[in-house]
Amino acid sequence: MSRGNKNERGAALTMVIVIGAVLMMLIATSTAFSLSSLRKSSTDADWNGAMAAVYAGVEDYKSKLSNDNAYVKYGNKLAPFSVGSDLQLPTGVMTNPAFGLGTAGTWATVSGSNGTASYRYEVDNSKYSASGILRLRSTGRVNDSIRTLVVNVKQQGFIDYLYFTDYEIVDPAQQQNSNCVVTHAWEQNDNEHKNYCTEIQFAPGDVINGPMHSNDTLLICGTRFKGQVTTSNNKLPIYRKASNSGCTPTFEVPGSPEFSTSIGMPATNSEMRSETRTDLPDIVTRPGCLYTGPTVITFLNGGLMNVKSPFTVKTRIAGAPATSGTTPAECGVPGTSAGSLGSSGGATIAVIEQNLIYVQNVPGLSDDPNYTAPTSSPTGFTCTTATGKKGWSFGGNQFPLADEIIPWAEPAHYGCRNGDAYIKGKLGGQVSVAAENYVYVTGDLTYSDETADMLGIVGQNAVWVWNPLICEEYYSNNGNGAKNGTCKENKREFSLPKNRTISGAILSVAHTFMVQNYDLEDSRGKLTVKGAISQKFRGTVATTSGSGYVKDYNYDPRFRFMAPPKFLSPVSTTYGISELVEVSAAFKPNGVAN
Repeated sequence: MSRGNKNERGAALTMVIVIGAVLMMLIATSTAFSLSSLRKSSTDADWNGAMAAVYAGVEDYKSKLSNDNAYVKYGNKLAPFSVGSDLQLPTGVMTNPAFGLGTAGTWATVSGSNGTASYRYEVDNSKYSASGILRLRSTGRVNDSIRTLVVNVKQQGFIDYLYFTDYEIVDPAQQQNSNCVVTHAWEQNDNEHKNYCTEIQFAPGDVINGPMHSNDTLLICGTRFKGQVTTSNNKLPIYRKASNSGCTPTFEVPGSPEFSTSIGMPATNSEMRSETRTDLPDIVTRPGCLYTGPTVITFLNGGLMNVKSPFTVKTRIAGAPATSGTTPAECGVPGTSAGSLGSSGGATIAVIEQNLIYVQNVPGLSDDPNYTAPTSSPTGFTCTTATGKKGWSFGGNQFPLADEIIPWAEPAHYGCRNGDAYIKGKLGGQVSVAAENYVYVTGDLTYSDETADMLGIVGQNAVWVWNPLICEEYYSNNGNGAKNGTCKENKREFSLPKNRTISGAILSVAHTFMVQNYDLEDSRGKLTVKGAISQKFRGTVATTSGSGYVKDYNYDPRFRFMAPPKFLSPVSTTYGISELVEVSAAFKPNGVAN
């Protein structure tokens, strides 16, 4: 054997050893990598599962709210996230393990997880009465993985739409001798309203700049819809044209209009009056202000408002029916002394921030603290009861105006003991104004700061755009010069400037949002609404001949995330998420707060 062969065999042996070592290293590395991947895969699954548990907690809380609107009061007030909230723990069959805290505290188990996934949540209801927003911090846990989200939970309702209507017809209460039998058009075989009802169309020139929904079939001619349009009409066509030619609308959102389920209107706004009671501390934590009889509210610069309410005796009440009441200074002092609610100059007070004003009819029960006998009137208040001219005057305000032609309505306009709110001005603050009867918007109603101020307007009956028509000359009776109540048509004049702007969320619970005298004389210019409109019946604001106002309706996008203080909700409510953000885990896996 040669030396060369021996060297070759040695080199080969060395190579085999080296290759073997490399293979062993590769096998070890591969094994370690596989084990690491298994661990990472398991950790990733837990991490994702923890977020799924977070969402399970959010959905659980939303479900409980939808089943019981009063669930907003439940939570663990000891939770760090709930500081400043007014909460209590549910008991008995309502006990909720998701309200647990600490190592000994409970977690709720995610259904179907075999006990491996669980969640807790904490509630912040400190801003609920002011903005309708609940904050929820939900934490999910799977093994050692913990994740947390903070979400804003908002009740879905009327203000999700710029324009919401139950019935697309004229309010029968605003048509004298109406024989209309109220139904939705889609309830008829031909998808049209019958039974002497007057349909209202969306007209050419109208611009609806925001989402809208109708529980009825829409009648349209040339309107431009810039937001999502939904309808509860389940028949074809999904909307109707007012004419076969020249009436094609423009829908800027693809798929509009589309079907959506009906939204139920509440029967009354009486629950808003309950927000002025002092005997319901668990429900009404911050009572608003109650005014009685015709009340004039003028919003002023600097976050102030002037209130004239001569029938008011107590501005907060206890009992239903009321048996007692109080007069907190923040609502204005009743009486006739200078600067009081019953003085000719009214009371100038700060806007009751993030709260509610309710204007009620003069009570008929003598035990009510705001009762005034039918034969009596407050000092300086004059009640007119003449046929065709019923109304009142007080403190420089007069309804109707001298020689005003009063349009027919039911209930009649300007009742001197009605819970009517007459509002105008520039609001600085956040407040809702509700009335047991009518709300009259008597001038422009705007915000001092469009990013911070917010107004809710709720009438049990109609919300009127006050548009008075006066008569300059009447026909005489038998040549003796006496007025006989019939005005010469060429002597009718509107007493207010053209154009009107209204900012706020408007709701007529039982009737309509409507312009007085929309069908008389010439064009009144543009009606600009910045906010939301909800009504039982479509309100008329103009005619196809050109009288009345052209609509310029624009949605306030803040209503997607918040509501005016203590605003009214639909009969059946659901809750949605308006904002969410992931934050650092609120708890450690053992339940200790981070």
